[in-house]
Amino acid sequence: MKITVIGAGNSGLTMAADLALAGHEIILWNRTEDNIKKIKQTKKIFIEGQIEGEAQIKEATSDLNQALAEPELVIVTTPAFSHRELAFQFSKSLQTDAIVILSPGRTCGAIEFDHYYNQGSNLSKPIITEAQTVFHTCRKISEDRTHLYAIKEAVYLAGLGELSNQEICSRLPLDLQKHFQPATSMIQTSIGNVGMILHCAPLLLNSGRTEDQSSNYLYYHEGITPRIAEFLENTDRERIRLSEAMNFPVESTSDWVSRSYKSLGNNLYEKIQNTDAYSEIYAPTTLKHRYIYEDIPYGLVPLEALGKKLNLDMSYTGLIIELASKLMHENFRERGRYLREIEFSDILQKLVRRDDPDATV
Repeated sequence: MKITVIGAGNSGLTMAADLALAGHEIILWNRTEDNIKKIKQTKKIFIEGQIEGEAQIKEATSDLNQALAEPELVIVTTPAFSHRELAFQFSKSLQTDAIVILSPGRTCGAIEFDHYYNQGSNLSKPIITEAQTVFHTCRKISEDRTHLYAIKEAVYLAGLGELSNQEICSRLPLDLQKHFQPATSMIQTSIGNVGMILHCAPLLLNSGRTEDQSSNYLYYHEGITPRIAEFLENTDRERIRLSEAMNFPVESTSDWVSRSYKSLGNNLYEKIQNTDAYSEIYAPTTLKHRYIYEDIPYGLVPLEALGKKLNLDMSYTGLIIELASKLMHENFRERGRYLREIEFSDILQKLVRRDDPDATV
């Protein structure tokens, strides 16, 4: 299959290598050409860990017109703050009715992307979808080398439009089908986004430790202590109550860890401690990191906005947003995905729509 991977960061580099080794024709696009200069010359990406190999791709480019000329599938791995601008750019450059996967979409990513794509005049009608999370647990080591720690099982995928999520998944290559599970509702991918629970508060509550350049720490196994894990579970309950208010309860973050990594334990803390994939992942060395600058404005901010629209108590969620905003001298509500430009009724309709497995186009 002709696949374009958007973004050459941790997830993008790993996705491109994985799919190239599986025999697909891969174009890797990155906005900053300097970051892919070596790959552009060699057409090679080296992957180690759960998958080992030297992946040969078709092309690495910073030209979006080239990257979107003839893809059958586009996987967007760039941070969520790029989604709006990419949607505008796709509306000018995309030449096919490709499946577009936001990997991940964060909260309401596909809804936002679809809204801004359709403000353009492109005749191409892509199928816009979002994944609940990335299925590779990985780290980019250098410009052309990545380490894959683990592969998650059964990541939810949901799309917009008439095509059922089951049909969308069936149109993906088998190498991707085995990692995705058709969502019953987009609530599972948007409100079911657990990255905003696991990433934001722990980094903020370890800010002194993070800024101490004389030491580093394991993000999950050392940064998420029993008390911090309890705080995360309280925040998680607000997320779950929001999904219940939409008549579609999502799984807890604790249950998600069990499902994704087969981890055992009586609570979130114990399950994280028993997750081998987390045993080698060190914390960021700066607070200016996507755990704050992506997961808060594009995860927690829209989560809070939806909760407030439904008159729910979102105090734990709001506390994290406030702490990050004060600590980083940013207005994350103002700069984030607060969903002001999209009608709430339209958002709600797309979120709560139940998937029809018999729907085809």
